[in-house]
Amino acid sequence: MWRKSLFLVPILFGILSCGVSGARAQTMSYADAISLIATDCGGDLQRFCKGIELGARLTACFDANQSRMSPRCQQTRLNVYASITRRAAAQRDIGDICSADIARLCGTSHADEHLVECLQAASPAVLSAKCNQTFTDTGWRTERARQ
Repeated sequence: MWRKSLFLVPILFGILSCGVSGARAQTMSYADAISLIATDCGGDLQRFCKGIELGARLTACFDANQSRMSPRCQQTRLNVYASITRRAAAQRDIGDICSADIARLCGTSHADEHLVECLQAASPAVLSAKCNQTFTDTGWRTERARQ
């Protein structure tokens, strides 16, 4: 499974820019995304892109053959990309979206150093709705809880 996951890493990250948007559920972790692509698309990738080395050529092969891949792989691809795109955007934008919540709950002197811990310690009920959803979308709430 580990080798299959390594095979798919560049594919997953190479097509994050596809811009698909999804429903407002919790986003999946990068590891879960790779695992899901490996499970649902591994056979298709072996069939259509066998022998192509990791990198841009493999991503291009995956994209070029998407319509030939199984419906399950096609749907998984859309779901994974939507989730990962939303996760990356949330991680990029959380400082702006949650600035008022951060100032109110975390203060300003150490907010950058302990942003995740501060927001994680706060009850979702005290965060603005948009900040709460963005923090959930970053994946940091659930990933930190598992550690």
